[in-house]
Amino acid sequence: MPLNDLPEPVRRLLEALGVRELYPIQRKAVEAGVLRGRSLLVSAPTASGKTLVAMMAIVSRLSDAGGRAFYVAPLRSIALEKYRDFKKLEGLGYSVRVSVGDLERGLPGADIVVTTYEKLDSTARSNPGLLREASVVVVDEIHYVNDPKRGPLLEGLIARILGGPERPQLVALSATVPNSSEIAGWLGAELVESDWRPVPLREGVLDGDEILYSDGSRRRIYAPTGKPYVDLVADLADEGGHALVFVQSRRRAIQLAKQASKHSGLLGYDEAEAREWRSRILDSAAPAPVREELADLVGRGVAFHHAGLGNELRGLVEEAFRAGALAAVYATPTLAAGVNLPARRVVVAEYVRYEHGYRRPISVSEYKQLAGRAGRPHMDEYGEAVIVPHGRDEPGDLIEYYIRGEPERVESRLSGLRGLRHVVLGLVASGQASTLDEVMAVVRRTLYARQRGESLLAPMVEAALRQLVDWGLLERFEGNAYRATPVGFEASRYYVDPETVKVFIESVRSLGPGAEPSDAQLLYIIASTPDMPRLPVSRRESEELLDTLLDVAPEVYDLVDYIGWEESSSIKAALVLMDWIEEVPEERIFSKYDVWPGDLYAIIDAGRWLASALSSVSDALAWRGVASRLRVLEARIRHGVKAELLELVGIPGVGRVRARRLYEAGYKSLADLASAEPSKLLGLPGLGPSTVASIMEFFGRREEAERIRRRLARRGRGLTAFMD
Repeated sequence: MPLNDLPEPVRRLLEALGVRELYPIQRKAVEAGVLRGRSLLVSAPTASGKTLVAMMAIVSRLSDAGGRAFYVAPLRSIALEKYRDFKKLEGLGYSVRVSVGDLERGLPGADIVVTTYEKLDSTARSNPGLLREASVVVVDEIHYVNDPKRGPLLEGLIARILGGPERPQLVALSATVPNSSEIAGWLGAELVESDWRPVPLREGVLDGDEILYSDGSRRRIYAPTGKPYVDLVADLADEGGHALVFVQSRRRAIQLAKQASKHSGLLGYDEAEAREWRSRILDSAAPAPVREELADLVGRGVAFHHAGLGNELRGLVEEAFRAGALAAVYATPTLAAGVNLPARRVVVAEYVRYEHGYRRPISVSEYKQLAGRAGRPHMDEYGEAVIVPHGRDEPGDLIEYYIRGEPERVESRLSGLRGLRHVVLGLVASGQASTLDEVMAVVRRTLYARQRGESLLAPMVEAALRQLVDWGLLERFEGNAYRATPVGFEASRYYVDPETVKVFIESVRSLGPGAEPSDAQLLYIIASTPDMPRLPVSRRESEELLDTLLDVAPEVYDLVDYIGWEESSSIKAALVLMDWIEEVPEERIFSKYDVWPGDLYAIIDAGRWLASALSSVSDALAWRGVASRLRVLEARIRHGVKAELLELVGIPGVGRVRARRLYEAGYKSLADLASAEPSKLLGLPGLGPSTVASIMEFFGRREEAERIRRRLARRGRGLTAFMD
């Protein structure tokens, strides 16, 4: 297809990106009308060029119809990665913004907004006109409608888009799925699909010291250690290839990375780069034990990667891998779901997952997602995915089940009331529906209605409406109409699960008429809601957690009816938050509760958001005392401090540690600090020139701030910079 035949805005885009030829899926999308405003479902393997299809659709549609473009992704990490791609469009005159933060805040004004499913859905609830501004909506990873957590929310969002008075162009991107025609029919889109990959994929199973490929051929690997998770990496050393090794648990990822590090001399990696990235990890702000352990491994050419590491360390591992510093990354499947990090070889080291005491194999779809990371464009002639058999599993059986197997159908997850309640509350609270018929007019556009029929959906919607009325989030009035109560409106505005509000109200009321919960009780209530992430708890740890709770906050036990796995997890999260707001050092929290940085930050983010949401719910209930206490708790969770430091941590650059040092030095309030002598502040441990300059600037003492910064510039970056 000659590029000169494309519309001028698209030609400018391709020129800016250096694209000289379209990939097959891109040519098919153009032929199907993506540049004429046609809605499409684009189904193709990883790295086949789907993002460029989205870019072409956006610049073409904005040029023809104006309005705004929304690119929505399931995960924060994917949204941030796509934002870096779309930033290139600013050179063509488009404003591009990313929005993945607090759900209660709206989307930024821009021509192109990259965001998550939840963020667009939550903003559209409080601003129903938002979707009318859209001339094109790109839905990345549309097969996430099959996800138990995000699927119902995505399905409800798409149903509203499909039912809008001015329907935008909808471009859905997906991995290859067997029922893609059905998904396209639901979306009212034309299906464009291809199995072409820029780097061919060879798939096989390890059989002794050979790889048995799906075409029946074999290749002997270099196996110096007899440990397949090391040998499959060492085998690539002469070719300059690197590997991603996928396992199903964090503990296993760390264990295998440590095993591989003992054989670093056999692995192929850039030792100079490894030393450089080792230093960068040691210089990070991550907790010392974690960064030191990870840095030691990186220096030997390997690393582990899982959600518990936190954003900073995960990002450093990913960049080190791209730079050639690592022969292998041993990772949990979250890496494949969230980041585009191709490798010469993907090793599926484990294909059985333990969940809540049950052992089950991963799905064919998940295997295909992992295998799809094999093959680096412009670097590899082919990529390779290798499964390592377990126990008595036969290589041939694994080839038949996983490599030749069909991915599972994408099925609606709206069958449960939890997701449906969320959707129905959003429709009523935003004013988009007020009667059963109006709600049904939207939900009959869901994938569930298409797959299961309205006869099953209607009684579920009626049940969801009844529950929302019973829980006090909706009220029913004459003519069988519904409207959101003040409580329901706040729940919808903050995008919390309706059941979270139910748990909160019932828990507070269980304490008795007029009783107000303590901070510890409120933290437990927050931790026990459906919106709080669950922390893993062992059986022995469960008993220890209960003992700790009885020691530090026995009043919380009044809220605990039964001690099961979920209750133990809630107790653990509550205790983590209690220590956090009491200024217990992060490293102590990690060791005390066996949690990782990413776990702590997830609990903090959820706790802060829920405290803020439930304070507004309390205001709506006229629970003034509870609302006030929750607002203070929200601030304490946000900063990780006791209440006495809340004034000080409001100063830019003054975190929980520096605020405590200021307080202990006698600067207990802003009034105390407003007239402080810079020289005395500089004498305090941990307060370097940059921090003191920020304090001076906060109080309007700009000349003093500037003098400190000039002095710092003359000294250069030495010990004072390190102190900052």
